[in-house]
Amino acid sequence: MKRLTILLAALIMVVVTASAQAKQTVKVLEYCPAPGQFTNKLPEINNTMSAEERLKACEEQLEDGNLVCLGAAGGYITVALDQPIKNGKGSDIRILGNAFYSANDPKYGDATIGGSVEPGIVYVGVGSSPETAEWYELAGSEYYTTEMHRFEITYYKPTVETGEIKTPYITIDNYIRWTASWTNPDGSKQTAEGWQPKNVYHKQSYWPAWEENDQITFRGARLPDNAVNYGGDGSDPDNPQYWVSYRYAADSYGYADAAPNSDNVYTTFDLDWAVDSDGNPKHLDHADFIRIQSGVLQQCGWTGETSTEVGRITNLHLIEGYDDNPIIITPRQRPTGIAGTSANTARETMRMSIDGRRLLKPERGINIVRYSDGSVRKVVVK
Repeated sequence: MKRLTILLAALIMVVVTASAQAKQTVKVLEYCPAPGQFTNKLPEINNTMSAEERLKACEEQLEDGNLVCLGAAGGYITVALDQPIKNGKGSDIRILGNAFYSANDPKYGDATIGGSVEPGIVYVGVGSSPETAEWYELAGSEYYTTEMHRFEITYYKPTVETGEIKTPYITIDNYIRWTASWTNPDGSKQTAEGWQPKNVYHKQSYWPAWEENDQITFRGARLPDNAVNYGGDGSDPDNPQYWVSYRYAADSYGYADAAPNSDNVYTTFDLDWAVDSDGNPKHLDHADFIRIQSGVLQQCGWTGETSTEVGRITNLHLIEGYDDNPIIITPRQRPTGIAGTSANTARETMRMSIDGRRLLKPERGINIVRYSDGSVRKVVVK
Protein backbone atom coordinates (compact mmCIF):
# COMPACT_ATOMS: atom_id res chain seq x y z
CA MET A 1 0.00 0.00 0.00
CA LYS A 2 2.81 2.37 0.87
CA ARG A 3 4.52 1.57 -2.45
CA LEU A 4 1.27 2.30 -4.30
CA THR A 5 0.94 5.62 -2.49
CA ILE A 6 4.48 6.59 -3.49
CA LEU A 7 3.84 5.65 -7.13
CA LEU A 8 0.63 7.68 -7.20
CA ALA A 9 2.41 10.68 -5.67
CA ALA A 10 5.16 10.40 -8.27
CA LEU A 11 2.58 10.20 -11.05
CA ILE A 12 0.82 13.32 -9.75
CA MET A 13 4.16 15.14 -9.61
CA VAL A 14 4.88 14.24 -13.25
CA VAL A 15 1.45 15.48 -14.34
CA VAL A 16 1.84 18.74 -12.38
CA THR A 17 5.35 19.28 -13.74
CA ALA A 18 4.23 18.65 -17.34
CA SER A 19 1.33 21.06 -16.86
CA ALA A 20 3.67 23.73 -15.48
CA GLN A 21 5.94 23.30 -18.50
CA ALA A 22 3.06 23.52 -20.94
CA LYS A 23 1.47 26.60 -19.39
CA GLN A 24 3.91 29.07 -17.93
CA THR A 25 2.96 32.11 -15.92
CA VAL A 26 3.68 35.55 -17.35
CA LYS A 27 3.78 38.54 -15.00
CA VAL A 28 3.18 41.86 -16.75
CA LEU A 29 5.25 44.58 -15.08
CA GLU A 30 4.76 47.50 -17.50
CA TYR A 31 2.22 48.25 -20.19
CA CYS A 32 2.90 51.47 -22.06
CA PRO A 33 1.20 51.40 -25.47
CA ALA A 34 1.59 54.19 -27.98
CA PRO A 35 -1.57 55.67 -29.50
CA GLY A 36 -3.22 53.28 -31.93
CA GLN A 37 -6.46 51.90 -33.32
CA PHE A 38 -6.46 49.00 -30.83
CA THR A 39 -5.24 51.01 -27.84
CA ASN A 40 -7.85 50.77 -25.05
CA LYS A 41 -9.37 47.74 -26.85
CA LEU A 42 -6.68 45.00 -26.76
CA PRO A 43 -7.09 44.60 -23.85
CA GLU A 44 -10.23 46.49 -22.85
CA ILE A 45 -8.98 49.25 -20.53
CA ASN A 46 -10.56 52.48 -19.35
CA ASN A 47 -9.58 55.43 -17.16
CA THR A 48 -11.40 54.06 -14.10
CA MET A 49 -8.99 51.13 -13.79
CA SER A 50 -5.98 51.22 -11.49
CA ALA A 51 -2.46 50.47 -12.73
CA GLU A 52 -2.69 47.02 -11.14
CA GLU A 53 -5.97 46.33 -12.92
CA ARG A 54 -4.51 47.35 -16.27
CA LEU A 55 -1.56 45.00 -15.84
CA LYS A 56 -3.89 42.22 -14.75
CA ALA A 57 -5.99 42.76 -17.88
CA CYS A 58 -2.84 42.23 -19.98
CA GLU A 59 -1.93 39.10 -18.03
CA GLU A 60 -5.38 37.63 -18.60
CA GLN A 61 -5.08 38.28 -22.34
CA LEU A 62 -1.75 36.46 -22.52
CA GLU A 63 -2.91 33.63 -20.26
CA ASP A 64 -5.94 33.01 -22.48
CA GLY A 65 -3.82 33.03 -25.63
CA ASN A 66 -5.21 36.38 -26.76
CA LEU A 67 -3.36 39.47 -27.95
CA VAL A 68 -2.02 42.61 -26.32
CA CYS A 69 -1.57 45.50 -28.75
CA LEU A 70 1.40 47.85 -28.28
CA GLY A 71 0.09 50.65 -30.50
CA ALA A 72 2.20 52.63 -32.95
CA ALA A 73 6.00 52.97 -32.97
CA GLY A 74 7.56 52.92 -29.51
CA GLY A 75 4.73 51.36 -27.48
CA TYR A 76 5.95 48.51 -25.26
CA ILE A 77 5.20 45.81 -22.70
CA THR A 78 7.57 44.42 -20.05
CA VAL A 79 7.11 40.96 -18.56
CA ALA A 80 8.78 38.42 -16.28
CA LEU A 81 8.29 34.67 -16.56
CA ASP A 82 8.11 31.98 -13.86
CA GLN A 83 11.85 32.06 -13.38
CA PRO A 84 14.88 33.77 -14.94
CA ILE A 85 15.57 32.64 -18.51
CA LYS A 86 18.89 30.87 -18.76
CA ASN A 87 21.12 31.38 -21.75
CA GLY A 88 21.27 27.83 -23.04
CA LYS A 89 22.17 26.38 -26.38
CA GLY A 90 20.09 27.81 -29.22
CA SER A 91 16.96 29.90 -28.85
CA ASP A 92 15.79 30.62 -25.32
CA ILE A 93 12.39 32.34 -25.73
CA ARG A 94 9.36 32.03 -27.98
CA ILE A 95 7.09 35.06 -28.57
CA LEU A 96 3.88 34.65 -30.55
CA GLY A 97 1.89 37.42 -32.23
CA ASN A 98 -0.67 37.51 -35.03
CA ALA A 99 1.46 37.78 -38.17
CA PHE A 100 0.15 35.94 -41.23
CA TYR A 101 0.90 35.64 -44.93
CA SER A 102 -1.33 36.92 -47.70
CA ALA A 103 -3.47 34.41 -49.55
CA ASN A 104 -3.06 36.48 -52.72
CA ASP A 105 0.17 38.46 -52.89
CA PRO A 106 -0.06 40.46 -56.15
CA LYS A 107 3.72 40.38 -56.61
CA TYR A 108 5.00 37.09 -55.14
CA GLY A 109 1.92 34.85 -55.18
CA ASP A 110 2.17 31.68 -53.10
CA ALA A 111 5.86 32.31 -52.50
CA THR A 112 5.08 35.38 -50.40
CA ILE A 113 6.65 36.24 -47.07
CA GLY A 114 4.20 39.10 -46.73
CA GLY A 115 0.69 39.70 -45.53
CA SER A 116 0.36 41.28 -42.10
CA VAL A 117 3.82 41.55 -40.54
CA GLU A 118 4.27 44.16 -37.78
CA PRO A 119 7.77 43.71 -36.34
CA GLY A 120 8.51 44.49 -32.71
CA ILE A 121 11.99 44.88 -31.24
CA VAL A 122 12.86 42.64 -28.30
CA TYR A 123 14.97 43.67 -25.31
CA VAL A 124 16.00 41.69 -22.24
CA GLY A 125 16.78 43.04 -18.80
CA VAL A 126 19.05 41.76 -16.05
CA GLY A 127 18.42 43.01 -12.53
CA SER A 128 15.96 43.15 -9.67
CA SER A 129 13.38 45.45 -11.31
CA PRO A 130 12.66 46.89 -14.76
CA GLU A 131 13.59 50.36 -13.50
CA THR A 132 17.07 49.38 -12.27
CA ALA A 133 17.87 46.55 -14.70
CA GLU A 134 20.56 46.67 -17.35
CA TRP A 135 18.78 46.43 -20.71
CA TYR A 136 20.09 44.88 -23.92
CA GLU A 137 18.56 44.64 -27.37
CA LEU A 138 18.42 41.23 -29.01
CA ALA A 139 20.02 42.23 -32.31
CA GLY A 140 17.81 40.95 -35.10
CA SER A 141 18.67 40.47 -38.75
CA GLU A 142 18.40 44.20 -39.54
CA TYR A 143 20.35 45.52 -36.56
CA TYR A 144 23.67 46.23 -38.28
CA THR A 145 22.20 47.20 -41.67
CA THR A 146 18.81 48.86 -42.05
CA GLU A 147 17.71 49.35 -38.44
CA MET A 148 17.75 52.97 -37.25
CA HIS A 149 19.14 53.57 -33.76
CA ARG A 150 18.66 56.12 -30.99
CA PHE A 151 15.09 56.55 -32.12
CA GLU A 152 12.87 58.90 -30.13
CA ILE A 153 9.24 59.73 -30.82
CA THR A 154 6.82 62.02 -29.01
CA TYR A 155 3.05 61.85 -29.45
CA TYR A 156 0.85 64.80 -28.54
CA LYS A 157 -2.59 64.33 -26.98
CA PRO A 158 -5.40 65.01 -29.47
CA THR A 159 -7.70 67.95 -28.85
CA VAL A 160 -10.58 66.59 -30.98
CA GLU A 161 -11.88 63.14 -31.94
CA THR A 162 -13.45 64.19 -35.26
CA GLY A 163 -12.33 66.72 -37.82
CA GLU A 164 -11.36 67.46 -41.41
CA ILE A 165 -11.41 64.49 -43.77
CA LYS A 166 -9.48 64.32 -47.05
CA THR A 167 -8.47 60.65 -47.09
CA PRO A 168 -10.71 57.63 -47.83
CA TYR A 169 -11.61 55.51 -44.77
CA ILE A 170 -10.34 58.19 -42.38
CA THR A 171 -12.55 60.13 -39.93
CA ILE A 172 -9.87 62.72 -39.10
CA ASP A 173 -6.59 63.22 -40.95
CA ASN A 174 -4.67 65.38 -38.46
CA TYR A 175 -5.58 63.44 -35.33
CA ILE A 176 -2.49 62.78 -33.19
CA ARG A 177 0.63 64.80 -33.94
CA TRP A 178 4.07 63.24 -33.54
CA THR A 179 7.69 64.35 -33.82
CA ALA A 180 10.61 61.94 -34.12
CA SER A 181 14.39 61.75 -34.47
CA TRP A 182 16.81 58.89 -35.15
CA THR A 183 20.22 57.89 -36.47
CA ASN A 184 20.24 56.47 -40.00
CA PRO A 185 22.24 53.35 -40.94
CA ASP A 186 24.91 55.60 -42.50
CA GLY A 187 25.32 57.46 -39.20
CA SER A 188 23.48 60.64 -40.22
CA LYS A 189 20.87 62.17 -37.92
CA GLN A 190 17.32 62.75 -39.08
CA THR A 191 14.13 64.29 -37.76
CA ALA A 192 10.53 64.03 -38.93
CA GLU A 193 7.04 65.03 -37.92
CA GLY A 194 3.57 64.03 -38.95
CA TRP A 195 0.07 63.09 -37.94
CA GLN A 196 -1.52 59.81 -36.99
CA PRO A 197 -4.99 59.65 -38.60
CA LYS A 198 -8.08 57.98 -37.18
CA ASN A 199 -9.89 55.43 -39.35
CA VAL A 200 -13.57 54.63 -39.73
CA TYR A 201 -13.30 51.17 -38.18
CA HIS A 202 -12.13 52.16 -34.69
CA LYS A 203 -14.07 55.05 -33.19
CA GLN A 204 -12.70 55.05 -29.63
CA SER A 205 -9.94 57.45 -28.63
CA TYR A 206 -6.51 56.17 -29.70
CA TRP A 207 -4.86 57.99 -26.79
CA PRO A 208 -4.22 55.68 -23.77
CA ALA A 209 -7.27 56.31 -21.57
CA TRP A 210 -5.25 56.56 -18.34
CA GLU A 211 -2.56 58.88 -19.72
CA GLU A 212 -3.19 62.38 -18.33
CA ASN A 213 -0.03 64.01 -19.71
CA ASP A 214 -0.30 66.06 -22.88
CA GLN A 215 2.52 64.14 -24.53
CA ILE A 216 4.21 60.73 -24.39
CA THR A 217 7.80 60.05 -25.44
CA PHE A 218 9.26 56.64 -26.33
CA ARG A 219 12.90 55.74 -26.98
CA GLY A 220 14.45 52.72 -28.63
CA ALA A 221 15.09 51.82 -32.26
CA ARG A 222 13.19 52.00 -35.51
CA LEU A 223 12.88 49.33 -38.19
CA PRO A 224 12.44 50.16 -41.88
CA ASP A 225 8.98 50.41 -43.40
CA ASN A 226 7.81 47.08 -44.77
CA ALA A 227 4.41 47.71 -46.38
CA VAL A 228 3.37 48.20 -50.00
CA ASN A 229 -0.03 49.33 -51.30
CA TYR A 230 -0.70 47.46 -54.56
CA GLY A 231 -4.06 49.19 -55.08
CA GLY A 232 -5.34 52.75 -55.34
CA ASP A 233 -6.00 55.32 -52.66
CA GLY A 234 -9.44 53.92 -51.98
CA SER A 235 -11.44 56.65 -53.68
CA ASP A 236 -12.24 54.39 -56.64
CA PRO A 237 -14.36 51.33 -55.69
CA ASP A 238 -12.88 49.46 -58.66
CA ASN A 239 -9.32 50.04 -57.40
CA PRO A 240 -9.32 49.56 -53.61
CA GLN A 241 -6.27 49.79 -51.40
CA TYR A 242 -4.39 46.50 -51.07
CA TRP A 243 -1.72 46.60 -48.39
CA VAL A 244 0.86 43.85 -47.92
CA SER A 245 3.55 44.13 -45.23
CA TYR A 246 6.60 41.91 -45.65
CA ARG A 247 9.25 40.19 -43.63
CA TYR A 248 12.63 41.72 -44.40
CA ALA A 249 13.84 38.40 -45.86
CA ALA A 250 12.81 34.76 -45.80
CA ASP A 251 15.40 34.15 -43.10
CA SER A 252 14.96 37.41 -41.17
CA TYR A 253 14.91 36.85 -37.43
CA GLY A 254 14.84 38.61 -34.10
CA TYR A 255 11.51 40.50 -34.24
CA ALA A 256 8.21 39.75 -32.54
CA ASP A 257 5.01 39.49 -34.58
CA ALA A 258 7.17 39.14 -37.69
CA ALA A 259 6.53 35.49 -38.63
CA PRO A 260 3.37 33.37 -38.47
CA ASN A 261 2.83 31.45 -35.24
CA SER A 262 3.07 28.25 -37.27
CA ASP A 263 6.74 29.08 -37.91
CA ASN A 264 8.54 27.06 -35.27
CA VAL A 265 11.92 28.71 -35.88
CA TYR A 266 11.53 32.44 -36.50
CA THR A 267 9.18 33.03 -33.58
CA THR A 268 12.11 32.25 -31.25
CA PHE A 269 14.85 34.44 -29.75
CA ASP A 270 18.37 33.78 -28.50
CA LEU A 271 19.99 35.61 -25.58
CA ASP A 272 23.29 35.26 -27.46
CA TRP A 273 22.06 38.09 -29.72
CA ALA A 274 22.22 40.61 -26.86
CA VAL A 275 24.05 43.88 -27.59
CA ASP A 276 24.61 46.99 -25.50
CA SER A 277 23.53 50.51 -26.46
CA ASP A 278 26.61 50.88 -28.71
CA GLY A 279 25.93 47.64 -30.59
CA ASN A 280 28.66 45.65 -28.84
CA PRO A 281 27.83 41.98 -28.17
CA LYS A 282 27.17 41.20 -24.53
CA HIS A 283 27.27 37.69 -23.10
CA LEU A 284 24.39 37.09 -20.71
CA ASP A 285 24.08 34.09 -18.41
CA HIS A 286 20.36 34.76 -18.05
CA ALA A 287 17.63 37.38 -18.40
CA ASP A 288 15.13 38.45 -15.75
CA PHE A 289 12.80 40.52 -17.93
CA ILE A 290 11.58 40.74 -21.52
CA ARG A 291 10.46 43.98 -23.17
CA ILE A 292 8.77 44.06 -26.58
CA GLN A 293 8.42 47.39 -28.41
CA SER A 294 6.62 48.33 -31.63
CA GLY A 295 9.40 48.90 -34.13
CA VAL A 296 7.92 50.46 -37.29
CA LEU A 297 6.74 54.06 -37.80
CA GLN A 298 4.29 53.51 -40.65
CA GLN A 299 0.69 54.22 -41.68
CA CYS A 300 -1.06 51.84 -44.06
CA GLY A 301 -4.23 53.53 -45.22
CA TRP A 302 -7.47 51.98 -44.01
CA THR A 303 -5.56 49.20 -42.21
CA GLY A 304 -4.12 51.79 -39.82
CA GLU A 305 -0.75 52.13 -38.18
CA THR A 306 1.76 49.29 -38.01
CA SER A 307 1.42 48.07 -34.42
CA THR A 308 3.07 45.03 -32.87
CA GLU A 309 0.76 42.56 -31.13
CA VAL A 310 2.00 40.13 -28.50
CA GLY A 311 0.51 36.75 -27.63
CA ARG A 312 1.93 33.85 -25.65
CA ILE A 313 5.50 34.14 -24.30
CA THR A 314 7.42 30.97 -23.40
CA ASN A 315 10.69 30.08 -21.70
CA LEU A 316 11.80 27.30 -24.05
CA HIS A 317 14.12 25.70 -21.50
CA LEU A 318 11.12 24.80 -19.32
CA ILE A 319 9.67 22.63 -22.07
CA GLU A 320 10.51 18.98 -21.49
CA GLY A 321 13.03 17.71 -24.03
CA TYR A 322 13.73 21.08 -25.65
CA ASP A 323 17.36 21.29 -24.54
CA ASP A 324 18.03 17.92 -26.19
CA ASN A 325 17.12 19.38 -29.59
CA PRO A 326 17.19 23.20 -29.40
CA ILE A 327 16.35 25.58 -32.23
CA ILE A 328 19.50 27.09 -33.74
CA ILE A 329 19.41 30.37 -35.71
CA THR A 330 22.77 31.52 -37.04
CA PRO A 331 22.88 35.32 -36.62
CA ARG A 332 24.16 37.83 -39.17
CA GLN A 333 27.77 38.79 -38.62
CA ARG A 334 28.62 42.30 -37.55
CA PRO A 335 29.90 44.11 -40.67
CA THR A 336 33.57 45.07 -40.78
CA GLY A 337 35.54 47.46 -42.98
CA ILE A 338 36.94 44.47 -44.88
CA ALA A 339 33.50 43.00 -45.51
CA GLY A 340 32.28 46.34 -46.81
CA THR A 341 34.80 46.33 -49.69
CA SER A 342 33.14 43.33 -51.35
CA ALA A 343 29.80 45.06 -51.93
CA ASN A 344 30.45 45.40 -55.68
CA THR A 345 30.32 41.63 -56.22
CA ALA A 346 27.68 40.78 -53.63
CA ARG A 347 23.98 40.38 -54.43
CA GLU A 348 21.56 43.18 -53.53
CA THR A 349 19.05 41.95 -50.94
CA MET A 350 17.20 45.14 -49.96
CA ARG A 351 16.88 48.75 -51.03
CA MET A 352 15.55 51.59 -48.88
CA SER A 353 14.99 55.32 -49.11
CA ILE A 354 16.89 57.62 -46.76
CA ASP A 355 13.76 57.97 -44.60
CA GLY A 356 13.44 54.22 -44.09
CA ARG A 357 10.90 53.22 -46.77
CA ARG A 358 11.45 49.86 -48.42
CA LEU A 359 11.92 50.32 -52.19
CA LEU A 360 10.97 47.70 -54.76
CA LYS A 361 13.13 49.44 -57.39
CA PRO A 362 15.65 52.31 -57.49
CA GLU A 363 14.16 55.74 -56.85
CA ARG A 364 15.61 59.16 -57.53
CA GLY A 365 17.69 60.46 -54.64
CA ILE A 366 19.72 58.62 -52.01
CA ASN A 367 19.05 54.87 -51.80
CA ILE A 368 20.45 52.69 -49.02
CA VAL A 369 21.32 49.26 -50.45
CA ARG A 370 21.99 46.14 -48.41
CA TYR A 371 24.00 43.29 -49.97
CA SER A 372 24.13 39.54 -49.35
CA ASP A 373 27.50 39.79 -47.55
CA GLY A 374 25.96 42.05 -44.89
CA SER A 375 27.47 45.27 -46.18
CA VAL A 376 25.47 48.46 -46.78
CA ARG A 377 26.12 51.22 -49.31
CA LYS A 378 24.56 54.61 -49.88
CA VAL A 379 23.78 54.99 -53.60
CA VAL A 380 22.72 58.19 -55.39
CA VAL A 381 20.13 57.54 -58.11
CA LYS A 382 19.75 60.35 -60.64
